Amino acid sequence: MRLAEAIIYYVGAVAVGQYSQALFTQGIEPDPTLSRSLRSLRRLLPGQWLGWASRGLRVVHDEQVVGLARWYSGEKGVDVTSAYEALRRAMVEYLAYTGEYGPRSAVSPRLLLELIDQFRIRRGKMPGDALPPDLQAEVSAALLSGLRAMLLNAAFLSEYPLYAPQQRRLLMGAKATTPMPPMTAPTDTTATILLYPPGEIPDYTKRPNLQAEQIPLFPLDPLLVYIHCDRCDRYLIAALKEVVANAPSYVGIDPDCGHGLAKGEM
Repeated sequence: MRLAEAIIYYVGAVAVGQYSQALFTQGIEPDPTLSRSLRSLRRLLPGQWLGWASRGLRVVHDEQVVGLARWYSGEKGVDVTSAYEALRRAMVEYLAYTGEYGPRSAVSPRLLLELIDQFRIRRGKMPGDALPPDLQAEVSAALLSGLRAMLLNAAFLSEYPLYAPQQRRLLMGAKATTPMPPMTAPTDTTATILLYPPGEIPDYTKRPNLQAEQIPLFPLDPLLVYIHCDRCDRYLIAALKEVVANAPSYVGIDPDCGHGLAKGEM
């Protein structure tokens, strides 16, 4: 389940990053539903991230992460379909599921991830003593091969580094006078998906000046951040959990973390 959530966070953040950059460069018109959802950050659940992924990838046609939309909505092989069907059968048997996700001969990453979220919602509504004690382990085992196969079919994702530390500076503001954190210079064929380095506090009131950039660049912060976990005593990638009184809190998406993390005001 943690692997599924990490994929949801990653795809959702990249979809929003691409959408934000397309708006900034006037490549698309605003999507009212997506824009409204992005203003509602009081408490974020995986379903909201899934909504960002589906709508963001649908409305941006000139995507920086080439192939992401096609991969997300395209039908995959037997392992992904088997994982979907195993989860659906468990939901029908143990959770009395009769929803819109029915039997399929082939499924996309989007359908599998959305069904996983439906399982999370329905399991949370059931009394603990009404479910088999090993249901979570059974479902997780059934999903693992499908999620692995899904990622193996998305090797292009590794071409876009999440965190680029030292060499180049992208300037912010109308006159490009306020420096953002340093970045590595990407090659002619890759984009940099920016996370701010440890200790840097970005100016959230300004947007990057992308007009002088030949390579696509878009920040994932504040949806994904590179942050220190005191309990793990290391830096790791975390996803936005909620924003209360302009103060964001995060949850580590590393399988060995999962702790609640705090950051300064947005």
